[in-house]
Amino acid sequence: MSKPPGANKLFRSPIPGSEASKHTGALAHGDSSEIGTQPVPAMPTETPSHPSSSDLADRPTMQAPAVQPASGVSYQQNPVSQAGIGGYNPMPAPFPVSQSGIGYGPGPAQPPVTPRPQALAGQSGNLNNMQRPPAAANTPRPNAFVKTRRKYSNLSTRAKIVILAMLALLLLPSVFIVLESVNAFALYSQADSAIKHLEAAQNVFSGGGNSHGNLARYFDVKKLRQVQVEINAAHSDLVRLRDELDQDGNVAMLANMVPAQVGTARSLVHIGVDATEIGQIALQSAIKMAPTLSQAFNNPLNSGSKNTEESTAPLKPYLTSNNVDEIFADINLIIPHVHAMNMQARGLSLNTLPLSSKQSNLVGSLLKLLPAAEVGLNQTMRMKSEISWLLGADQPRTFLVEPMDRAELRATGGFTGQFGELSINGGHMSPLKLKNIAQFEEDITAEGAKLPDQKVYNKVVGQSAPDPYNWWPVGNFGMRDANLSADFPTSARLIMDRYNYEFEKKLDGVIIFTPALIEHVLHVTGPIHITAYNETITEQNLEARLHYYQLDNTGIRREEIIEKVEDPQQARKLFTQQVTKTLMDTAQHLPYDKVLSLVNEMFLATKTKDLQIYFTNPKVNALITKYGAIASLDRSTQHDGLAVIQSNLSASKASQYVTTSIKDTISINASGGATHQVVMTLNYQKKGDVYGMSTYRDYVRIYAPPSSQLISSYGFAHHLTPYCGSGAGYQACGQDVYGDGTLVCTTAPVDTDSTSFLDYGAGFQKPIPVIGQLTNQESDEPGRAMYAGWVVVPPNCSIKVTLSWSVPPSSHTYSLLFQPQASVHPQLDLTVKSAQKACAGSKPSDLHFAGTMDGQDRTFTLQTGQSGGGCALRLS
Repeated sequence: MSKPPGANKLFRSPIPGSEASKHTGALAHGDSSEIGTQPVPAMPTETPSHPSSSDLADRPTMQAPAVQPASGVSYQQNPVSQAGIGGYNPMPAPFPVSQSGIGYGPGPAQPPVTPRPQALAGQSGNLNNMQRPPAAANTPRPNAFVKTRRKYSNLSTRAKIVILAMLALLLLPSVFIVLESVNAFALYSQADSAIKHLEAAQNVFSGGGNSHGNLARYFDVKKLRQVQVEINAAHSDLVRLRDELDQDGNVAMLANMVPAQVGTARSLVHIGVDATEIGQIALQSAIKMAPTLSQAFNNPLNSGSKNTEESTAPLKPYLTSNNVDEIFADINLIIPHVHAMNMQARGLSLNTLPLSSKQSNLVGSLLKLLPAAEVGLNQTMRMKSEISWLLGADQPRTFLVEPMDRAELRATGGFTGQFGELSINGGHMSPLKLKNIAQFEEDITAEGAKLPDQKVYNKVVGQSAPDPYNWWPVGNFGMRDANLSADFPTSARLIMDRYNYEFEKKLDGVIIFTPALIEHVLHVTGPIHITAYNETITEQNLEARLHYYQLDNTGIRREEIIEKVEDPQQARKLFTQQVTKTLMDTAQHLPYDKVLSLVNEMFLATKTKDLQIYFTNPKVNALITKYGAIASLDRSTQHDGLAVIQSNLSASKASQYVTTSIKDTISINASGGATHQVVMTLNYQKKGDVYGMSTYRDYVRIYAPPSSQLISSYGFAHHLTPYCGSGAGYQACGQDVYGDGTLVCTTAPVDTDSTSFLDYGAGFQKPIPVIGQLTNQESDEPGRAMYAGWVVVPPNCSIKVTLSWSVPPSSHTYSLLFQPQASVHPQLDLTVKSAQKACAGSKPSDLHFAGTMDGQDRTFTLQTGQSGGGCALRLS
């Protein structure tokens, strides 16, 4: 018989089996569920009788080959039935033969073998999409489940128990997976709920501006209670989550497979529990103190309608002494939690957890603060009295703030052309309002300015610098010139004394800073925009823009127009005030990570003398010395020392174009005494406007140990003796002015312009003076020897000043403390030549240092007993 066409996939019915089964009469034999989706053709009547089903079952299973219709066999398509299914009836030709050589005709050919269902099923393991003869489809087949059950029934009881046990072991993990999936979802839900509560707490205070009035929103009791509800809810979620992660046995099993993920999750949850407990402590105190604090923030200091108006409203305190006690009690409770958080944070890997980028960034930024927070809180607990004093918790504090202009160099780093009071009352800081010192201490009405404040000015007229600063040449000594001493605490006390005398107000301290500090702050905050002037200030253009508005007539006039004032002396410092105010506002609203960077910059600035602070409270000064530095002049006799102090008295901003180099060759004798040979070079290349006299006049002071003995000096000016110039009776100056390389210029100088306090008067032309030995050895600093004198440098010239002195032995090991001046970054070239036997084999490079000093005090120590013999110069 011919192969049923249903076995060929090309003849698959286009109607799915599920639809075909709905139509009665569609299938001649069997049901649709067994046959599948293929129509079953009618079998030819001449087909010989088939073997019984039992015979088929006993035969070996055969895989039916895919057979194509034999030659001579044609198929006639039956008409479509009412059910919509077409069939195919074969029309057999005489003796059809398949490709396999098996005949299906009515002759003596062998009957076809009906394959077993599994053989026909192919990869699917059933009869779907396959065809078989109707007889095979109707044949009863053994049920696999029945056969398995019969075999199981024949097993012994022990075998049955073993099989059931194995089945249980196989199914039990699946049960656990289902249960733990539910448990994991519950844990995730708790974590997600805690995070959402924390985000909700953060969002309570979102929005609003950055003015003082808006700070009150952080002490709104209603909002604080909202935050408290969210923090308490987050804490509850985190505590439950912590207990589950710590105590659940299945989590412990999971930790063996994914230790990083489980460990990070546990640590993070523990951190969250401690953090929310800290929040609960802080919120409780904040709610208690909120009424007082919100009142203070809602009534900020009245700054007046113009920059020049004085504030009249009282400065309301934020904190009392009792509040400070409560805050420190809270800090004492918080410290253990911060320590625990810090321990848990070690080794955390946030990328192992399913956190969003926002959540990961928030958590990561907070974790970075933990080490510094723990150290800071512990240090804070030891500084209660000092912090309370600084906050003005017992009474208001007032500090004088003075920016230094390093373009007009003075002992502490620059000229104090501006000043302002910074008051703190119970933690409430007043706005900083800078004033022009010229409005009080100088009569410059000839320049179009108004008369100075007569009350203050009358106290300044006729005043001279106090002893021992008799070398100071400028009359009408006042606060603007009081930073005379190389020792900043001494200068600070002089400033406070003059301020009290002139303005009749006692101060609690003095804070001065150079433009370099502002540049460091701008490095952290980024550029700031001064809206009224449409100026963007960066760390690169800061000084140039300040000088433009302070000293350039075009810039000053622009200030007058923008600020609506008609006094140039009043206007010329108002742009600086705008920069200061904008910078302080920006710094107060920095994100947490940048605040830490800003604090580090402040500490570094105290070491480089770009920020100098002095308070009347000695304990607070001790803290500054411990964590930063107070720019004190060293007076120790246990080591050698060198400090070079310059003062620009040219009545100009020429210091910005002067570079200082110091070459010190030190010869140490066999007994440990030292002889210094110093060459100091001032190179003045005038590259821009100096806003004053072009000749640079510098009063140079060199400080050494008190037992020092001067050997020689050269290069100091003697103003009353002319050397060369354009006037009658003077020789013309050459490029090498003195003919010995001491003063060398790019072009031959003609004259020098003078200042009113040194020569005949401002603007007068005078010849270049004779040079020779220094003119002053009377020290103005106790415990220090001083070698001083005037150094005069015409524009675009370089002068060398030489000195030599000896220092007796001070200890067995030679060391030198070099103290650079604030705002001066000298090039130091230091060489030590030792006659001691231990240094006989030293290489020259081992005893030499060359580099730029950044303002920090440095100690150079001659160390013996180096590997390989000889000595070495160590820097610390």
